[in-house]
Amino acid sequence: MGHLLGIGLILISAASFGAMAIFAKFAYLSGISTHSLLFFRFVIAVMVMLPIAVLQKRKFPKGKDLYTLIAMGAIGYAGQSYCYFKALTLIPPSLVAILLYLYPAIVAILSVFFLDETLTKNKLFALCIAISGTILVIGVDTNGNMKGIMLGVGAALIYSVYTIAGAKVMKRNDTFTSSLVVIASAACFYLLYNIKAGFFFPTAEFYWMNIMAIAILSTAVAVYAYFQGIKLSGAINASMLSTFEPVTTMALASLFLGQYIGWLQMAGTVLILFSAVLVALQLKS
Repeated sequence: MGHLLGIGLILISAASFGAMAIFAKFAYLSGISTHSLLFFRFVIAVMVMLPIAVLQKRKFPKGKDLYTLIAMGAIGYAGQSYCYFKALTLIPPSLVAILLYLYPAIVAILSVFFLDETLTKNKLFALCIAISGTILVIGVDTNGNMKGIMLGVGAALIYSVYTIAGAKVMKRNDTFTSSLVVIASAACFYLLYNIKAGFFFPTAEFYWMNIMAIAILSTAVAVYAYFQGIKLSGAINASMLSTFEPVTTMALASLFLGQYIGWLQMAGTVLILFSAVLVALQLKS
């Protein structure tokens, strides 16, 4: 029963993360800047996650690990989020979500150099499939915006480095409080950024509803459900089931934004998701 609950939580997490791009599209209609949107996202998420950590008496990272996590948040997560959300202003949300899912294949390659893992045929095959899928996807629905594509790929690259950097730290500490430190550090970064660049406060309730959805559903709930799912069903199942995220984005983009999903784009998506599953299966073997 616990295993099934874990699978359900991971799917909830993937769907919550997948919906974030759609909420962001609607939030951007208010004229909000990317840096203000990210500030509200992280601050509200911290306000939700901190009481949970305190009530559950979770242990917070200390010493060198704490400083590493702060750097991961203020540099890695802040940078990855900026690339992701900025790309949403330039190219369709489904394309941004698909490009982000290049990261499992990139992590598989980087782990060979930084985590002393073996370069297997499966990893090379997964990378080739991911690149092939990306070519199909980019060739279909780019709106001619290479900057948006580069930002989407940049988000995947930064997230891959972030994942490698945090691999050992996360193993030594509570994953929930570690994530909280990362998110809080990103919030501090964007606080300073907004003090310099200026805050933007939407006036209509509709826009605040979407910002709240990004912070609560697509950040706090998604993170908590993901780690609880890992605890109940294991990291391998989490890796494979998380590929439901870009599928959710594509479905919601088609439903609420009227975005057309062509056959080549669907084929490219399948290849990228298949590469992510291959990486997960490699971890299992």
